[in-house]
Amino acid sequence: MKKLLIILLVMVSVSAVAQTEHSGKWIKKTYGVNGGWKIVKNGSVLQLELDEGFDTKKAPDLKIFLSPLGYDEVTKKNAVRGSAKVAELKKYEGAQVFTLPRNIKLNKYKTLLIHCEEYGVLWSVAKLND
Repeated sequence: MKKLLIILLVMVSVSAVAQTEHSGKWIKKTYGVNGGWKIVKNGSVLQLELDEGFDTKKAPDLKIFLSPLGYDEVTKKNAVRGSAKVAELKKYEGAQVFTLPRNIKLNKYKTLLIHCEEYGVLWSVAKLND
């Protein structure tokens, strides 16, 4: 019985370890965003984690997108073109976790965006591959 319990605990410990796929800081486009972020893989699930230092200006309809465009290419006019919506921002400060859609293939994207969809304002960008 002890051996079975030890094996189960090891299996749970190994499966609970999250692997960081990407991480970085935000780069101002229209408005600054403080704090870091990382995309982690928990088993078969990808999650975007914004750290405790996350802080940005309040606005309606702020959403997070993955974009196939590089930092120098992305603008407010093309920000959502070919992009995948990750989620609507839950709050303007503090740690947050978002589960990425299952069909996301990270190798197709170059940047992470915070974008005000209602007014077409590109808030900030983060490079996925630095």
